[in-house]
Amino acid sequence: MLGLAAALVAAAGPACALTAMEMVQRALAQTRDVADYTANVTVTVQSPNLQIPQRTVKVYYKRPDKVHVESEGIAVLPRDALLMGNLADHLDESTTASFCGAGTLGGRPVQCVKLTPREAGPGTGRLLTWIDSERFLLLKSEVWRGGAKMLTVSFAHERIGGRYWMPASIVTEVAAGAMTGEDEGGRIELRFSNYRVNTGLPDSIFEESH
Repeated sequence: MLGLAAALVAAAGPACALTAMEMVQRALAQTRDVADYTANVTVTVQSPNLQIPQRTVKVYYKRPDKVHVESEGIAVLPRDALLMGNLADHLDESTTASFCGAGTLGGRPVQCVKLTPREAGPGTGRLLTWIDSERFLLLKSEVWRGGAKMLTVSFAHERIGGRYWMPASIVTEVAAGAMTGEDEGGRIELRFSNYRVNTGLPDSIFEESH
């Protein structure tokens, strides 16, 4: 059911003895040093329903959730991807976290953590996350509704300025029917370049798009 890219073995918790929620909070902490960023993003869309040429856009981000995109044409960009996974949006006081297992993903050691609303019922959404257990970076997430996987997001990272772990690429795979029930799904790949981090972006940049 989990659709793992790497075999996971049952685990009560990571070797460093963090709880599941502490593991998620450590992953969130990795993004908190980034007050803002600017980057060029090359967008590639593959979908039976959409014929959109590859396009490079300029993205501006400012904490906690301000995003502005400059593009000369139509560009499809998953908003959560530009928010570096947006784990915080899946957490509230009623969310529970539990370990699903441990293994490797893309050659990195990972812990799989499931986030579930406390009042879970039939059809309730849940999020599976794969977190690098050494760097505490989010490497993959899956959104589930009932027994159906709706969305998969995979991350690769690079070190910027010797300090910040930023997405180098983000691939979002949308299951058929996930959006409208009749759509055929698709794949969106974002490749980031020319990062500038913590330059003090003014709010005026986001006034038209936020």
